[in-house]
Amino acid sequence: MKMVDIKKILVPTDFSKGSERAYPVAQAVAETFGSTIDFIHIIPTLKYFNESIKKLGVPLDMEKDLYPKIIDDSERSIERAMDQYLRKENKGDHFVKIERKPSEAIVEFANKHNYDLILMGSRGADETKMLRGSVTERVIRKSKIPVFSIGDRFDLNTVDNVVLTTDSSELSLAAFPLAAALADSFDAHLTLFHVIELYGSASEDIPRDPGKGENVSIYEAIIERINDYLARKELDNIHIQRTGITFEDEVVISEGEQSRSIPFFTRIEKGVSAHYEIENYASEEADILIMATHGHSGFAHLILGSTAEKVAQYVKIPVITVRPSDEEFED
Repeated sequence: MKMVDIKKILVPTDFSKGSERAYPVAQAVAETFGSTIDFIHIIPTLKYFNESIKKLGVPLDMEKDLYPKIIDDSERSIERAMDQYLRKENKGDHFVKIERKPSEAIVEFANKHNYDLILMGSRGADETKMLRGSVTERVIRKSKIPVFSIGDRFDLNTVDNVVLTTDSSELSLAAFPLAAALADSFDAHLTLFHVIELYGSASEDIPRDPGKGENVSIYEAIIERINDYLARKELDNIHIQRTGITFEDEVVISEGEQSRSIPFFTRIEKGVSAHYEIENYASEEADILIMATHGHSGFAHLILGSTAEKVAQYVKIPVITVRPSDEEFED
């Protein structure tokens, strides 16, 4: 089975400067994976205005009188953006939809049409105190498809460190194949970041070897779990190769008789809260941060849900969130 296959990318846009930052990144990812890029713009339904007009008896049909002009203007804006930023071989279709909730419409459209990645600006026109606006944050929370959100601090040419968070659980490892694929495509190294929380972590179930110490015991167990996960998923063209140097290994990717390796580092820190330690490390060291999320809060101690959402809201670097499949949750 192939490591990661990104054939269809969906780029939501509201034509703001924030959403424009995603366009060149989408093109770069598409070039690497041979993807097709579609654009989508959601026109929020003026529900209150609609209902008010009906009560007043004004003979104005929003669908027939007002929306056609907005739709035409939006389609022209999308076409200009796609012509400017995308190569012909990667340029797909564009869509303009009228929906009450843009975030839900984006997620539903992406799921229905089997996209492999949603790539969007971290903030569009909905400026908030959060580094990721309300629409992006809701898409991250609800989407079953990986979401790549781009802020204003990202240089495609200087990606050196792709950071993947893990709480040691198998669910958090669902993001590993995509993290490895992106590190490979950007010619970067991959860092696995784990936090031992002072008040309890998922890694508590890992036996400690007194001769090796806590950090080394956790590190070795996580490496073994990743290789077991990859084997169970039948991702037989990728595995972690131990080098004999603690915390410094290689991700080996095979293609036929050829293989290549990615430098792979493991970083384990102790802290009061996982999201605080992740924010600090990622803000200083990471160029792209990748996290697993379950799409809603409620799992204690897991870097899924509340922790991922907090980190995604406040770090300035690009964030990719990956939701484990329903089968993985059931397991």
